[in-house]
Amino acid sequence: MKSHNWLTAAALGIILAGCYPTIDHRGFNPEQINLEKIKVNSSTKETVQDVLGSPSTTSLFPVDGKKWTNWYYIYRKTETTSFFEPKVVDQLMIKVTLDEHDIVKNIETKKGIQGEKIEATKERTPRTGYESSVVKDIFGNFNKYSLDPKKN
Repeated sequence: MKSHNWLTAAALGIILAGCYPTIDHRGFNPEQINLEKIKVNSSTKETVQDVLGSPSTTSLFPVDGKKWTNWYYIYRKTETTSFFEPKVVDQLMIKVTLDEHDIVKNIETKKGIQGEKIEATKERTPRTGYESSVVKDIFGNFNKYSLDPKKN
C-alpha cells in the first residue's frame, strides 16, 4: 500500500511539473544596457552599437522625408505553460533615429505590450497568364517533337 502512495505522489509531481511555465527571453538584455551613455545630437552610430549592440531591425524607408534611419532594439519576455500558446509578459522597444551623418537625433523607448496580432488571410491572388491542366500537360507535347534531330 505504501508503494502505491509513493507512485501516486511521483506521478502527480511529474504531471504538475509539466504545468510549470517556461520563461523565454528574446532580443537584447535590458538589464545590461545604459541608455545614459547615448547622447542626442552628439553620439554616433558606433556609440549606439557599443552600448546596445546590433539592432533587431532597421527602417526600410526614409524618416520624415530625410535620409535618416531608425534602428529598433526589441526585447520580449514570454511564458509558455505546457502546450498552450506563449503569453507575452513584458516587452521593451528602443527606437534610435540616426541622421544622414550617423549622428543620434532621437531616442524613444516604449515599454509594455503594444501592437496587435495579425492573422494571415486565406484569400489568394489570382494568377494571370498561362492556364494549365493535367490533360493539357500530358497531351500537349504530342507531335511537338520529331525523331529527326535536325527538326528539333
